[in-house]
Amino acid sequence: MSVRLRSALLAGLAALVATSVLANSAAACTPQTNLPDVEDEVMCTICGTLLAESDSPQAEGERALIRNLIAQCRTKDQIKDTLVAQYGPNVLATPSGHGFDLTAWIVPGLVIGLVLAGLAVGAYRLSRRPRAAVSPPLDATDAARLDADMGRHDR
Repeated sequence: MSVRLRSALLAGLAALVATSVLANSAAACTPQTNLPDVEDEVMCTICGTLLAESDSPQAEGERALIRNLIAQCRTKDQIKDTLVAQYGPNVLATPSGHGFDLTAWIVPGLVIGLVLAGLAVGAYRLSRRPRAAVSPPLDATDAARLDADMGRHDR
């Protein structure tokens, strides 16, 4: 085999390997989340509003960090973990599932349950209430007297 042919084969093989490596790295790093998806679940640590609604310099810094993490193909949970590590647990818009924050999950459920139970009891009581008796139809003389009385009051 000539040197030129060997060099051409090696160059072609190197190009093929480089192309497959680039294709694999591009496929392996497909972002799993986007900025709006994360913005709705984290807070601006300065103004205490959702990051999606804040335009403070702190919020812009948090967004830049999130964009950087998205470019590194981090998942939403990994991004939120990084934000908690950097800014503390108050950066999360949802309360944690333990301690005092647990009441933020339990109280609304209890209130909804009590309202539904109250509506069920009210509906049951209304269905058991005796119905008003239907009065018998008026005979001809009573109907005539009623019409005469009503006519006197209409004037």
